[in-house]
Amino acid sequence: MAGGPQEPGGGEGPRGDLFAEMRRIKDASRLSYNRLAAKTHYSRSSWERFLNGKQVPSRITIEEFAAAARTDPEPLLALLDRAVARDEAPAKEPASTSAATPASMPAPSSAARTAERPTPGEAGPSASPTVAQGMAPGASAPGPRPSGPGAPEPEGVGPGRPSPPWFRALRSAAGILAGALLGSLVTLLVIEPAGADDAAAKASPPAAPARPSAPVKVGCKSDTCLLREPQAEDCQWDAKTVRQTFLRGMSIQLRYSEACQAVWGRIENGDIGDTVVIRDKRGSSDEAKIRMEHDTYTRMLAASPDATWETITVCGAIPSQKEQECSPLGAIRP
Repeated sequence: MAGGPQEPGGGEGPRGDLFAEMRRIKDASRLSYNRLAAKTHYSRSSWERFLNGKQVPSRITIEEFAAAARTDPEPLLALLDRAVARDEAPAKEPASTSAATPASMPAPSSAARTAERPTPGEAGPSASPTVAQGMAPGASAPGPRPSGPGAPEPEGVGPGRPSPPWFRALRSAAGILAGALLGSLVTLLVIEPAGADDAAAKASPPAAPARPSAPVKVGCKSDTCLLREPQAEDCQWDAKTVRQTFLRGMSIQLRYSEACQAVWGRIENGDIGDTVVIRDKRGSSDEAKIRMEHDTYTRMLAASPDATWETITVCGAIPSQKEQECSPLGAIRP
């Protein structure tokens, strides 16, 4: 019998369903790890951990992922809530063990039954043989029943005597009802907090991706960014696309970061072997090739007051078709 998730990145349970659905959406949207990193505030390595099941994403992560894939985040958020509730829920104990019934109590020994039965001499001076042994047909109603330790008990309910069928059925029904009520109470205590959190989350509007309100602290600026990775220097936080053109459905972009005062080239929806190259008016250039999935980007070139991003050209090429497209128009030549 299965007992929950078997592997961090798959298997059974809500966690496995969440990771599988995120990977399905990524493949359907043709989103690579690099493209996810460019469209969100998380690095490529973070997306690899999220999508391979090594780390459970947060609600903001799910919302940024859905925005990048242009899909509704609510089904993924519901899977996330189920996975978190499953991880935080305590182990349930069988309710039947806590519902004690009279049937589980030990029966009195034969010696105890013998000791509890009254003897004829203990019936008292007012007790007649007819009362002690039961009334004969046609006998008149007996007098008050003797009380006290030695008084005989009613037929069918004394210790050691078999209970009537209706009493045994009633006792079994009471035990089943008590177990069911206890199980329902445990279920409510475990599930209600997760449901309350889910209702509160749906009542409030989805949180927008957090962007730094203060100026971004970057790792380089202008000439110090030359041929450095934009994400390694935190230049992607305020980056925007300042040039864009297309070639056979491939998007060719020039990205600019004001905080870093640097640019880099990027292509999306390409194929393995497609390239992107940028060059400034001073002859500095960099090139990148798609080696896996569908997109890639170059390292940075510096932008300065005397050599702004308007002076930089970006080109995308499809070598298998011997085609190239640039922005502004014109090919970059060696």
